[in-house]
Amino acid sequence: MSDSETSGRRVVLWMYLGAVATAGVFGYVLGVIVYGGSGGPSGPLVEGGTPEMGTVGPVVFELTPVNLGLFGLVSVGVLLGVGLAAIMLVSDRADAV
Repeated sequence: MSDSETSGRRVVLWMYLGAVATAGVFGYVLGVIVYGGSGGPSGPLVEGGTPEMGTVGPVVFELTPVNLGLFGLVSVGVLLGVGLAAIMLVSDRADAV
C-alpha cells in the first residue's frame, strides 16, 4: 500500500471518533439550552428550582450541561465501540481464513 492510500479501518475509526465527539457536543448544547449555562436549573424548559437528577443503572447524576455532554460521549462511545470492536474482530478472523 502506498502512502497516498488510506486504509478503510483508519477511515472508520475517524468516523467513530467524529460521531462520539459530536454526541458529546450535542449533549453539552442540549444541557445549555434546557438547563442553562449556570450549572443550575435556569433554562427556559425548567420547572421548579430543584436540580434535576438523571440515572443510568445505579449511577445517579445531576443534569448539567457538562454531565449531559459526558453522558452523550460515554453512551455513544460504548454503544458504537462494542459494535465496531465486533466488526473488527470478525474482519481479522475472516482475513486469516
